Amino acid sequence: MPDISNKKIVMGFWHNWAEGEWSGSGYRQGFFKNMELIDIPEQYNVVAVAFMKVSPGSADHIPTFTPYNQSDAEFRRQVDVLNAQGRSVLISLGGADAHIELSSGDENALVQRIIDLVETYGFDGLDIDLEQAAITAEDNQTVIPAALKRVKQFYREQGKHFIISMAPEFPYLRTGASYVPYITSLEGEYDFIAPQFYNQGTDGVWVEGFGNLKQNDNAVKEDFLYFLTHSIVTGSRGFIHIPPEKFVIGLPSNNDAADNGYVVDPQAVTQALLRLEQAQLAIKGLMTWSINWDNGRPKSGEAYNWEFITRYGYVSGGETPQPQQPSTPRNFNSTAQTVSSVTLNWQPSSGPHPIKHYWLYRDGKPCGQVDALTFVDKGLGPDITYSYQILAKDTQGNSSDLSPVLTVRTPGNGETDPAWINATWYADNARVSYLGHVYQCAMQHTSTLFWTPDKATSVWQRV
Repeated sequence: MPDISNKKIVMGFWHNWAEGEWSGSGYRQGFFKNMELIDIPEQYNVVAVAFMKVSPGSADHIPTFTPYNQSDAEFRRQVDVLNAQGRSVLISLGGADAHIELSSGDENALVQRIIDLVETYGFDGLDIDLEQAAITAEDNQTVIPAALKRVKQFYREQGKHFIISMAPEFPYLRTGASYVPYITSLEGEYDFIAPQFYNQGTDGVWVEGFGNLKQNDNAVKEDFLYFLTHSIVTGSRGFIHIPPEKFVIGLPSNNDAADNGYVVDPQAVTQALLRLEQAQLAIKGLMTWSINWDNGRPKSGEAYNWEFITRYGYVSGGETPQPQQPSTPRNFNSTAQTVSSVTLNWQPSSGPHPIKHYWLYRDGKPCGQVDALTFVDKGLGPDITYSYQILAKDTQGNSSDLSPVLTVRTPGNGETDPAWINATWYADNARVSYLGHVYQCAMQHTSTLFWTPDKATSVWQRV
């Protein structure tokens, strides 16, 4: 049982069933790759075998496991090969389609089943991956933690370390949510928690000054990854606390592996990990569903070609790479406007070198250079719409990418209501002026260029 207590990890799930030859099972009709354990790239230093569950049609309600395409001896040999490389192999309990229902009194049978599987196949631990109704079914929330504590103690007495992990969907980590009993019951016993940051659509995390960072919004992916992780490893914003050294971010390998949540730009992950390190909240690593999808192919035929482990394999074998350029300034917005000026604000950039200054552009032309996080653009005209962008430059002369365009209108002479501003939080009944008219907010929201008051009649009402 290889020790992972001080290791950075990249964990991947391995499918214990065959992909169909003619009909793809991916969310985009792609095909995952059937493969041997020994063919998994070594950067995957924790492999979770999916799944341990109740055998279909069996009268035995205690979940179990049998290799789908190998003898017990051959499967054990392959696990031993991974162990010899310093890698850990877990058995994952559950899965999306597995209904597990254990009652008080099943603890002894479950303990014996887990030990039998460990002794037969060489598993180094167990990952709880219960989903949907199985999370709260019958007495699962008490039986499973109690059994795992006994198994861990059984191997502890032999001088071995039995790994316990979990892969809950992240909404189940909110205070009072249904995964909390597993985590609190196994406090001090679990090795890491790897929440699924995918398949949750518009759910996300509310952050003051940023609004609602949605899981399926690629435009805010870096902030979503950073702030959701920050919330959980600090126990804030309505989430329970999991120590950063025991926290692993779960991401899909590609668009076939999950309905949504795929990270288009890998720099979003790299930057989020870097920001966590800078906040002294460095986490344990990454998880993906799944290894087989990482080696699969989309419906169109070209291979996914190990994209996930190529992008992020460094996590298990070295430090987070430093991006060569600064990050784009975040939360670029306007907080005040007069007939002759616009006040702009933003969140700081980060990078491998200190930020020297920020360049402001109005209508595509430079209009200011500052080393602060605010700028007042003066000498403007009334009732005019201006387009702003910003970039950061570091002490080595490297420039960030330009921010998205921020459109701001100065109020006309005599206007008493503030001008509507893009990327701004508006409460119910807030009033703004826009294109010569006054509007009242009918539904609280963060403004976007798609929801201007003249177009978004469901959220703005003309006064």
